Amino acid sequence: MMTKVQSSPIGGKRIEEWDRLWEPVPEGLTRYHPELRHKVGLYRVFLGNKISALGTGVGRNGGLAKRLSDFRRPSSSGRRHYAGRLIREHLDELRVEVLITGFDAHAREVAMQVKPLMIRRHRPAWTVPNSPFVRTR
Repeated sequence: MMTKVQSSPIGGKRIEEWDRLWEPVPEGLTRYHPELRHKVGLYRVFLGNKISALGTGVGRNGGLAKRLSDFRRPSSSGRRHYAGRLIREHLDELRVEVLITGFDAHAREVAMQVKPLMIRRHRPAWTVPNSPFVRTR
């Protein structure tokens, strides 16, 4: 379910513009994606045609590549929270898309500002119970 969210521009774009920039991740969570190693932004996972979870990959050491690979690791990294556990349970069934905001500190800040708006806009079933999604800047 997508809801309309009014927003001021973030990183020079309105939320509607950011929402048109999602890119598919070939093979989803079935392998490591080194092409995303130094890129930061958001990820979203689909189970069937529904967005099930939405989060960020903003770490300085790996960005989106590390965040997505966290779901496959033997350790519990990335799977302690509600959405992470469900992603792990459905790992090979999920389709993944990323929204790249850049590769630097500014891009990390943009991603963190865009995330709650995207959560409010799309209401991913696995993310909402966990999210401080009422927070917007």
